[in-house]
Amino acid sequence: MDKPTLLAQLRAGRSRLDAAVAALPDAAMTDRVDDEWTRKDVLAHLEAWERRAVELLERLRVGDPLADREETDDVNARFFARDRDRSLADVRTGERVAYERMLAAIEGARDEELFDGKHFSWTEGDPLADWFRGNGDEHYDEHLEQLTRAAR
Repeated sequence: MDKPTLLAQLRAGRSRLDAAVAALPDAAMTDRVDDEWTRKDVLAHLEAWERRAVELLERLRVGDPLADREETDDVNARFFARDRDRSLADVRTGERVAYERMLAAIEGARDEELFDGKHFSWTEGDPLADWFRGNGDEHYDEHLEQLTRAAR
């Protein structure tokens, strides 16, 4: 993989996400899609992980990775508690900014930072590009069903 391919994959996933969200009126964004989350909460969740991906790159560069290796469910619960009372407008804007920051971080990264699994020991041999995909296009696809399912 190379940077243009990585960015193309992220943008393709983003197109799928944008199409799903654009098909929903604002009122539908506050409908529950499971026992706890609304569609707005799903969008805020995506934003939180986009921001976390950028933060990880910044911290790895200075030798200070996310040291806690906290369980994903615990991180998600913390993000949900922090973001659940935000307005839809704030979530929409924040998520768009987080996505743009993620693209900018990738564009500004060196190839060895993104694609050499040995560059940052924290990645345990996996390229950091996988982290961006896991918090970008792959993450969007993971949550498309939630965004498009019938409200509860």
